[in-house]
Amino acid sequence: MPATFVHRDGTEFIAEGLAHGIPIDPRMPEGFDDTPNDARPPSHGKWWYLPFIRTETIEAMDAFYAQRTDEYAAAGRAHWRENRAKWLDAWPSGTRYDVRCLDGGAWDRSTNWGSFPTLEQAVECALTRGADMNRIVCAMPDAVTPGGTL
Repeated sequence: MPATFVHRDGTEFIAEGLAHGIPIDPRMPEGFDDTPNDARPPSHGKWWYLPFIRTETIEAMDAFYAQRTDEYAAAGRAHWRENRAKWLDAWPSGTRYDVRCLDGGAWDRSTNWGSFPTLEQAVECALTRGADMNRIVCAMPDAVTPGGTL
């Protein structure tokens, strides 16, 4: 269940969780990953230089392909059937953790810093690369908190 987190600068974020100060599955503003950086509205501003983690599960992928109705749905489902086992080989827990950050590395979306098989590896990436940013997230004393302060 989403919770509200407050960054030390007072900015509020809604996310599913927080791991060592890194938002997990945050709610992003509309158009966040398809807006040119030079045309971003103020609602995107709080995300500059703040890494976050998005999760992708095998169940979500299965549902995505099962529910497709576009003209490429059949080909998409066939591709997924052929590659599902490879996906699970790479992400054996059934969850992929993607680290992203709006850092200007891409002209119209947040930059993908990497995909990891564990939350711990994703957090390490976010903290390590995030430490070089102007806006460092603070470490939390516990691994994942349902609400609190960034």
